Amino acid sequence: MKKRTLFVALMLMLAVAGCKSGSSPTATFKAFFEAQQKKDVAGMKKNLSKTSLAIMEKSAKEQNKSIDDAIKEQLDNPASKTDKIPETRNEKINGNEATLELHNEETNKWDMMYFAKEDGAWKIALDRTIEEMLKKSGAS
Repeated sequence: MKKRTLFVALMLMLAVAGCKSGSSPTATFKAFFEAQQKKDVAGMKKNLSKTSLAIMEKSAKEQNKSIDDAIKEQLDNPASKTDKIPETRNEKINGNEATLELHNEETNKWDMMYFAKEDGAWKIALDRTIEEMLKKSGAS
């Protein structure tokens, strides 16, 4: 009886672990988008890489704001508001790095988003995503 109870408990833990955000780059992006829609700053930050958060923190401090206030301000900007989650495709995982293509409806092109695996969970690497976009546009 104890073995069966232990087995059921392990299966429940695995099911919960498999459903958490960060279980894949696509799941992480969707969790981030949902948090963004709800204006859930903590939920958004939970899905960002440590490097991305450090860069955002530095930028916020330069503006004499907290990172949370800077994110809230951006969320209140009507230009950054979108109600529809972008279509995704071509998730590619290579070790502790990954990419996911997001469809940009304004340009009708596919933009690449980068991810890093940290502490066993996928996190959005905004720093790398922005760096690559700048390289692509020739602005670096």
